[in-house]
Amino acid sequence: MKSLVFGRLLPSSLLFVAAGSLAFGCAAAPDKGGTVFLDGGTDAASEGGFEPDTGGGFGLDGAPETALDPEKDNDGDGFLFKDDCNDGNPEINPGAYEFPGDGVDNDCDGKVDNAEPDCDTAALKYDSKDATDFARALGICRAAKADATGKDKGWGLVSAKLVRADGKSALDSIQYGILKKFGAYVNPRQGKNFAVLSSGTARTPDYPGFITPIMPSYESLSEVTPPAGWPKNSAGCPEPFDKTANDSASLELEIRVPTNAKGLAFDFNFYSSEYITFVCSEFNDSFVALLDTKAPIDPKYSKNVSFDSKGNPINVNSGFFEVCTPGTKGAKTFPCAKGTKELEGTGFQDSFEPTENGATSWLETKAPVIPGETIKLRFIVWDTGDHILDSTVLVDNFRWDVKGTVGPVTERPK
Repeated sequence: MKSLVFGRLLPSSLLFVAAGSLAFGCAAAPDKGGTVFLDGGTDAASEGGFEPDTGGGFGLDGAPETALDPEKDNDGDGFLFKDDCNDGNPEINPGAYEFPGDGVDNDCDGKVDNAEPDCDTAALKYDSKDATDFARALGICRAAKADATGKDKGWGLVSAKLVRADGKSALDSIQYGILKKFGAYVNPRQGKNFAVLSSGTARTPDYPGFITPIMPSYESLSEVTPPAGWPKNSAGCPEPFDKTANDSASLELEIRVPTNAKGLAFDFNFYSSEYITFVCSEFNDSFVALLDTKAPIDPKYSKNVSFDSKGNPINVNSGFFEVCTPGTKGAKTFPCAKGTKELEGTGFQDSFEPTENGATSWLETKAPVIPGETIKLRFIVWDTGDHILDSTVLVDNFRWDVKGTVGPVTERPK
């Protein structure tokens, strides 16, 4: 027997739920500091400016080096000779990422292999309303100014917003949070925290404001226009008849890419109460990571870089949905290889409906970017077709790839 609730048929039992390359000859003295970090501090200041390598000596092969023009950007990396400690290598400049372990002062700060500061600390509050704190929770600690020039044009976070899927509407504060654990067994992938976005409440039962995701579930009653090409379902499943993004939550980051980075990566973990009753239905909620970049990404993905091996968006129909109770719905069978352990204490485990709810466990997305460009990365989750049965995503461990990446691709972390 099923009952109709807000236009959706639910099992009657649900209605009773209560709640780099190695470079030589980089001669540089430390600059005067000035790099800004997301903790509000700056790097260590010291006297003296850049002393760029001017060429004119002899290289390791014994051949004479060509003298560099002090009035130009000789390596085409966007930094003039006067601001660049190695104007013969486009991957070494004040806008580069300090790649640990390569023995090179990649970012021209006068220090070799110095680590980035750690801003993903226990001091971050679970109910912070500062979107910059969410960047910190991902491990993004460096800030950049949109209009910076010269040696001040470093990489880092330009802006951060917590908004709806349309990129402008206000978001209910209960729909986002910074947590140190998700239930009994799910921990951060790096640092002390991860960011949480939900079409319901971005909390676990031990936090104030938590509402169960399955029923009665949280309803903001927000309906906004989603980004172009969305919402859409997995191949072979019904397309949503309602084309709005309901109860959506989005973390939108604008980031300048290091001049030596060719890719980015991040980890995520998607939970949904759509399993198993509404598998392959027009109600399937989704998580997308939309990347605006100049790097070539197949337009069929509608800017989304997080999808399964068949190109399907991350939802209950994804091939990664493995934290669950085994079951079959229609033509889809779920072996649930990871069991239900990672649901314990999350709110996505229901004693009244033990076969309902599930998750993907941690996944890793890698995507290409263009060195030195400014990208926009949007993490978005929404309800599809209604305002009930919620979904939540955890996002963590943002990082750069200086070797390049073939992608985008999402897979299990190694």
